[in-house]
Amino acid sequence: MKTINLKKYVALRESLLKEKATLESRLAEVNAALGAEGSARAAAAAPARGRGRGGAKRAKNKISLKDAVIQVTSGKPLAKADILEAVRKIGYKFSTSDPMNSLNTVLYTGKVFKNTDGKFSPAK
Repeated sequence: MKTINLKKYVALRESLLKEKATLESRLAEVNAALGAEGSARAAAAAPARGRGRGGAKRAKNKISLKDAVIQVTSGKPLAKADILEAVRKIGYKFSTSDPMNSLNTVLYTGKVFKNTDGKFSPAK
């Protein structure tokens, strides 16, 4: 029971961190669109970032990882390693050093995918 709760916590935390990064990225775009004056005001009001990643760039993908996984598993169920390879083959780019962790978050969060003997397919 505690292991399940821990897994849920870790998955939820990862999901929230990704959402935060997305929102921060969007805010940076808005600040850039407003120009230097708007950016200076927003930067002064915004709290300092504590991540210290040093300018790591986020990959620009046309579809979300979840949509990419749905696309590659809709034909037949695949194992995680096969999904990762297929997602990369269709052009999805990861900006993390551990893409399997991102894939696990997508596969195990939200009941979007069903796992049958280690092979995943869309739940619907």
